[in-house]
Amino acid sequence: MAKIDYKQISKRVFYLILPVIFAFIVGAILIIISGHNPIEAYSAMFRGALVGKSALYNTLFSATPIIVTGLAISVAFKANLFNMGVEGQMYLGAFAAAYVGFTLKGIPTVIHVLLCIVAAIIAGGLFALIPGVLKGRFNVNEMVVTIMLNYVAILLTDYLTNFVFYSGEGYAATYPIEQSAYLPRFMKTSQLNFAFLIAIVMVCIVYYIFKYTRLGFEIKAIGHNVSFAEATGMNTRKKTIIIMVVSGMLAGVAGAGEILGVHHRFIAGFSPGYGWDGMTIALLGKNNPIGILIAALFFGILKNGGSTMELMVGVPRSLISIIQGLIIFFLAVDYLNTEFSFMSRLKLMFRRKVRS
Repeated sequence: MAKIDYKQISKRVFYLILPVIFAFIVGAILIIISGHNPIEAYSAMFRGALVGKSALYNTLFSATPIIVTGLAISVAFKANLFNMGVEGQMYLGAFAAAYVGFTLKGIPTVIHVLLCIVAAIIAGGLFALIPGVLKGRFNVNEMVVTIMLNYVAILLTDYLTNFVFYSGEGYAATYPIEQSAYLPRFMKTSQLNFAFLIAIVMVCIVYYIFKYTRLGFEIKAIGHNVSFAEATGMNTRKKTIIIMVVSGMLAGVAGAGEILGVHHRFIAGFSPGYGWDGMTIALLGKNNPIGILIAALFFGILKNGGSTMELMVGVPRSLISIIQGLIIFFLAVDYLNTEFSFMSRLKLMFRRKVRS
């Protein structure tokens, strides 16, 4: 039986929470400058996010979409691929789920929900196939392609919502989906619904893929050294396409969860940036599905507790956005340090200056 390396695990956890600690320290300084008590502010935020059944459910609700978008991005990141198009793939997945939701009528709930989710998976996967083929076959920069395709997806769904499937209710939305396509909620006072359970299932599936399947091994091999992977006989071009498609399929699931569990119709611009938040979640979780789940729950606490902090202490919730930005900044520093020995080079430069 393999021995558990607790020292290594502790080291990983430490580096996982270090950017968060730094972000909270800088956030505390900003709170003090604005004339408030940071302990009271953070205390109110955590109370508002975690104390009470309703607060806890709302925190899980806030975390749900970014769990899945974080997983979608991690699949590509793990192979050193940059799928910046998760936002667009999620939009197309959401629209496909809505279309099946309001088109099919008179079928059992379980089948209807499953069909909607399958449609979202297909739409997200097919849209990710475009950058996958361009990268795999022609070595086109996937970062540029996926960013540009985001605009295509968002504008296309905007057009379909405003003209082809416009419900005529005064705002840009499609026809409502049938009730048989609704994901049930856990309680009336919270929007938490079965999409959270689907997100947990996705965490388990991605964990299993990374840990026990050949695809997971190949993803890690390509991520570590693509030349070595090719030398061992791996068809990295084909795998690149598959990885991008899997990433897009997960993004589609995130979109379906929002439509079937929250909005019950496609609304133009429904996402406040879940795809982009997923990148931070994937980085913070070190592309590990369990780490992503924890990171997403933490962001759920920030999002849900921010309003309580503003209400109880008077610290504006925009501070939460600043803390999120700081976490990204410190993650970027950690990335530079890991990839390019950033701190070691700084120390070396400092020593040379002192000697001279």
